[in-house]
Amino acid sequence: MIRPEQMDRRFVEEILAEPGGEHLLTCWSCGTCAATCLVRRFNPAFNPRLILHKAGLGLREAVLSSAEIWACSACDACYPRCPQGIHISDVMRAIRNLAIRAGYEAPGPAAQVDAATCSGCAVCTRACPYAAIERKPQMVNGQERTIAWVDRNLCQACGICVAACPSGAMSLEAMNDAELLTRVAAGGWLEQPGFLQGASDAPRLLAFVCQWSIRAEEEWERLQGLNDEHLRVVILPCSGRVEPAHVLLALSKGVDGVLVMGCHEGECHYQRGTYLGRGKVALLNEMMAAVGLAPQRVRFAESSALERRAFERQVAALREAIAALRPAEISEVRG
Repeated sequence: MIRPEQMDRRFVEEILAEPGGEHLLTCWSCGTCAATCLVRRFNPAFNPRLILHKAGLGLREAVLSSAEIWACSACDACYPRCPQGIHISDVMRAIRNLAIRAGYEAPGPAAQVDAATCSGCAVCTRACPYAAIERKPQMVNGQERTIAWVDRNLCQACGICVAACPSGAMSLEAMNDAELLTRVAAGGWLEQPGFLQGASDAPRLLAFVCQWSIRAEEEWERLQGLNDEHLRVVILPCSGRVEPAHVLLALSKGVDGVLVMGCHEGECHYQRGTYLGRGKVALLNEMMAAVGLAPQRVRFAESSALERRAFERQVAALREAIAALRPAEISEVRG
């Protein structure tokens, strides 16, 4: 039950005065945003309509202390469907700005910079979808250098910067390269020879799957349950987190095929992660073809958390493509 003393009109006025927050009271609370929200597909507890409703009532403490205000990734999938034409992400940003000034911080993991390794090239700055990284002068080993700096309150922990960094200076608290490779190679799986080497009765596949292209934790558990001697599933925060070096390492160790699965274009939780992930796979396909390797061994696929069994269909298609390689190609690899 909401008590009158909890309702702070000044809080409403502060949001309205903040850039992007002027549409707070325009919201009809119809729930169209909640029905469209990509975050809600993954986490049913997230409800942008409820957050805006509480903010409109002036519930300052309940709103500013909520972890949900940091969850919106500004994908703007809800915007075209909003009957009031509200950029919910702009209102969320206005609320987060007030939270930051009030001393609150974003929960959860963020990207990190190894100051000793960072060259200050700004590749990560250009790659970040959220302008969360900038170059700043910092003291490193007694010398002032201009290197990358991450604003934790803006970072969405997508890992795109990690995959983009040419010097390996970026890492992700939720999943650094060492942890990712540990998941791939657990139990000696990576060292086992595959179908194209004549040592397996079926293609051995590695799948990098964007967490937003599946449905919540129960779906994670189901996919992990598919792991066997012929399949290894690694869940990533975004398909843009995939590094070509990881794909090539897997192929060099005997993996027959690699599937990278991301969100549908226009539904990417991190705005351009699907574009980056698909682009990397396309470049890998061209490189493989140039050196005489079958490009169909690496595939990019798009899916949605609303699609059932899409992963299984993509795995089956990749297995079929690898099994159909010409005998000459297989014998050449075996030799």
